[in-house]
Amino acid sequence: MQNKQEIYFDNSATTKVLPQVADLAYRVMCEDYGNPSALYGRGLAAEKLLAQARTRIAKALNVLPREIIFTSGGTEANNLAIRGVAAAAKRRGRHIIVSAVEHPAVLRTAEALSDEGFEIDLLPVDENCQVRPEDLAARLRPDTVLVSVMLVNNEVGAVQPIAELANELKKAQSEALLHVDAVQAFGKMVINPREWGVDMLSVSGHKLHAPKGTGFLYVRDGVRFVPQMTGGGQEAARRSGTENMPGICALGLAAKLAYDNLQERVEQVAEVKERLLNGLSKLPGWQMNTPEGALPNVLNISFDGIKSEVLLHMLEEEGLMVSSGSACAARKDKLSHVLTAMGYDRRRIEGAIRFSFSCLNTVEEADRAAKIVCRQVEDLRLILAPSKR
Repeated sequence: MQNKQEIYFDNSATTKVLPQVADLAYRVMCEDYGNPSALYGRGLAAEKLLAQARTRIAKALNVLPREIIFTSGGTEANNLAIRGVAAAAKRRGRHIIVSAVEHPAVLRTAEALSDEGFEIDLLPVDENCQVRPEDLAARLRPDTVLVSVMLVNNEVGAVQPIAELANELKKAQSEALLHVDAVQAFGKMVINPREWGVDMLSVSGHKLHAPKGTGFLYVRDGVRFVPQMTGGGQEAARRSGTENMPGICALGLAAKLAYDNLQERVEQVAEVKERLLNGLSKLPGWQMNTPEGALPNVLNISFDGIKSEVLLHMLEEEGLMVSSGSACAARKDKLSHVLTAMGYDRRRIEGAIRFSFSCLNTVEEADRAAKIVCRQVEDLRLILAPSKR
C-alpha cells in the first residue's frame, strides 16, 4: 500500500492543510504564542492576529467582523446555533424545522432537543435532493423558532435554494430564524448570508485546507441566542474559552486563499470531475446520484450489483481513497439517509460511492482513478457473476 501513489478523492471528509496555512499555524504556536486576552505586548500582538483572521473571514462572506464567532469546528457551530436559539426562544415556541438530508451534527442535535420537549419537523427533498420552498411554507407555524437547512449536501453536492427559503419566512412574517450549515460550501462558492436573509451560518476549517478543530459561526447582528459555553467571556461572551490562535489564524488564511482564487479553484475542480466522468463512461452499469446544478466538488455514483464497502477496500489497495457517504456515518451499518430521502432503492444506495475533489487534485489523478475504478468494478462483477446463475 505504501508503495502505491495515493489519489485522495475524499475531500468532503477532510482536506490536506495547505503548506502556507500550516506554516502560519506553526509560527503562531512557536513565535506569536500570546494569549489575546492578556494586556501586555505579546497579548496585544495576538489580539491583532485574532482580529485579522476575523476580518478575513468576514470579508469572504461580506459581513461584519463582530458577527463571526470562532468555534472548534462545524459540529460545535451547529450546536451553538441550534441549541442557542432553542434556549433563547423556548418561551415563544418549541417548533423547529430541519431538512431530512442534514448532517448528523444537525439531525442528532434536533433529536436531542425533541427529548427536551421541542417538536421537530423534517422537511422532505425531491429527487434532486432539494427542499421545496412551498414545503417549508406549509410547515411554518406561529411557534416555529428555527429553520435549519444546509447549503450544500455533503453526500451528493446538491445546492439548496437558501434565498428562496428565506423569502418564504419573510412572506409568512415568521419570527423563525434561518440557520445554514455551510460546511461543504464555504470556500467553494460565493456565499452572501446578508443578501440571502440568513441569520446564522456554520463553517468548518478542515474542509477548506485549514487544520481540524477550527471553525466559526456567523451570527447576524441582533440575533438572540444563549451561549452554550461559559467561562472567561471570550468571543464577546458568546463562546468562552481561550481562543485556538494557531487554528484561527490558519483558518483565516485558508479562507482568504480560497476566495482570492475562487474561480480558478472551481474551474480546476470541475475539470477533474469531468475527466473522471469521461473515464468512467466506458464502464457499463452505473447510475448518477449527484443531481444537475450540484457543486463540482462532489460526484456520487452507484455501481450496479456491487456493494460500496467491498469496492472501497479494493480501490484503497490501489491507492485510491474515496468513501460511501458521510465520514461521520461511514462506520455505522445503516443506509445513507440522504439517498434514502431522494427516493433511491436499497440496491442503489448500497452501491453508492462518493468521489470528492479539491484544488490539490489533478486531471492526471482523475484519469488514473477512472482506470482503477473500471478495472476493479469489472473484476468484482466477474467474481460475483457465478452467484447469479
